[in-house]
Amino acid sequence: MPAMPDDLRETASLFRATAGQLRRLSKGTIRTKRDTIVAIEAYLYKDQMKSAPAFPPDQCQETANLVEEFANKLEALSGSSRRRC
Repeated sequence: MPAMPDDLRETASLFRATAGQLRRLSKGTIRTKRDTIVAIEAYLYKDQMKSAPAFPPDQCQETANLVEEFANKLEALSGSSRRRC
């Protein structure tokens, strides 16, 4: 079943929201009204415990950019589908 223009716009909107949340994660700690959450990963390196951000800022930003590119493509497709109808 082919995607309808409204489905493509809805998916693009979800992608944009996802990109925004990824950018939020890239800033480090997650703050809510009551809590501050720090997400780190621990690993062993040469018999020592090391830690790293669970959401590396550069990877979050890069992924957010890619997701936004997909959103742009979906919006372009939904616009061209609307014009053909």
